[in-house]
Amino acid sequence: MMESKNDTHIIKSFKRICKQQIAIDCNNMDPDLRMSQIKMLSAFNGSSSLLLQELADNSGVTVPRMAAMVKSLIKDGIIERCKDDKDRRRSAVSLTPQGERLRNQIAANLRKAAKALYAHMNNKDRVILLNLLDTACRRLEKVTRR
Repeated sequence: MMESKNDTHIIKSFKRICKQQIAIDCNNMDPDLRMSQIKMLSAFNGSSSLLLQELADNSGVTVPRMAAMVKSLIKDGIIERCKDDKDRRRSAVSLTPQGERLRNQIAANLRKAAKALYAHMNNKDRVILLNLLDTACRRLEKVTRR
């Protein structure tokens, strides 16, 4: 199914509003931190360290793109390279204490934004939204497995 111009506009508007809200809520966060890097920090999903391929998979970006983001965040002191626990020849990436604080701040800001969104919705609208998001996630999983 093709997206209509209206669908594309809605999606772009939603992304723009989310980015603006994160920027407002993260006013003491590094202003040079890009959405792709925020997404990468969230990709750790509570793991202490991950391989580059795992980070790329969790973030939905290519390994070369992830390598560039990793290099930038290492330079900024947000993540660091470490040896893989399972195979000492491979290099993994882990969050520094500064990276952990940043990831926790991002997660808290995302929860705050979701609560603000829900606060302006009635129960019927929340159920509809959650059902639509669930359907979209299931379809995306199918598409990405191909």
